[in-house]
Amino acid sequence: MRVWFGLFGAPAAWTLQHVTGYALTEATCGEAGSSGWDVHLDAWTIAVVATAALVATAAGGAAVRTYRATRDAGDEPPAARIRFLAVIGMAITPLFLAMILMSGLGTVFLDHCRQG
Repeated sequence: MRVWFGLFGAPAAWTLQHVTGYALTEATCGEAGSSGWDVHLDAWTIAVVATAALVATAAGGAAVRTYRATRDAGDEPPAARIRFLAVIGMAITPLFLAMILMSGLGTVFLDHCRQG
């Protein structure tokens, strides 16, 4: 299970953060926002980004632990495959973590509900 969390944890965290961020922005700036919804976009965005960043970091840690646990795997499956998947998890985690932080910080620090 650790190898799968290390591989898919960061992409899943980014996906949920992205979808939740879109929904929060629509609730604040779209038709729903004009009909009395009281959504504090910055507070919710910070909470969602922090949670997603923690999940992505934990997934990266799981990938590193899996990589170290399969140090003596050799070239024979299934241990070699598990080590390969751990390498992929270690490679993609920083990329997804950067996407999580950039989209969240952009939402917090840039103007809200800007059309055009």
